[in-house]
Amino acid sequence: MINKILQKLETTSKLKYEIYRHTLNLFNELEQTAHEISEELRAQAPDIDDLRIGVKRINDYEFMFQIGGDTLVFILQSNISRLPEDSYLSKSKYLKSDAELQYFGQILIYNFLSDTILFNRLDDLGYLVGRLLLNKEKKFFFEGERKIVFNFPELKDNPMTEEKRRSLIEQLLMSALENDLLPPAFQDIMVISYHQKIEHTSSMGNPKKIGFDLFAKGRD
Repeated sequence: MINKILQKLETTSKLKYEIYRHTLNLFNELEQTAHEISEELRAQAPDIDDLRIGVKRINDYEFMFQIGGDTLVFILQSNISRLPEDSYLSKSKYLKSDAELQYFGQILIYNFLSDTILFNRLDDLGYLVGRLLLNKEKKFFFEGERKIVFNFPELKDNPMTEEKRRSLIEQLLMSALENDLLPPAFQDIMVISYHQKIEHTSSMGNPKKIGFDLFAKGRD
């Protein structure tokens, strides 16, 4: 049994650590790219104080990119996952060629309203606009906003590059900015309790995102 444990440590555990390091490096590179884009926008913005553009590190596993009324939250998952065998990706020839390629690190990107974070509105919703999966060969697959997904090649032909990092962040920013808000129905906010008035003044009548056109299925 000891030999089996050691074998597992030398194979799967070592592989997961390697993928984690790749994903951590990518996460840090995405943050650096976000800073570069932020600085370019700030340099060209005519009235920067009103537009509220900037990148903020929260901790080792999270940073935020605020752009006007929207904030993208990037979250690094510390654990490495293996794709289910019945998933469409697992059935591809590329992943079938090597079982180790089915292990991925994950970076999640959520879209929150900037006011949600500013006013600490704990009941407000965030929308998962994208999930980035990275394997041991540093090739990635993006699941999320449909028009972004189709701007990148299939997994086997999609190594991460500086150009793709920038393109991904720019497209995520455009996706958040283009997704408009809808106010709640009049009937839903017609009557409130005094407790709601005291506790939730800043979020009363809070609008919701129309909804992103998400895509997480196999492409024909």
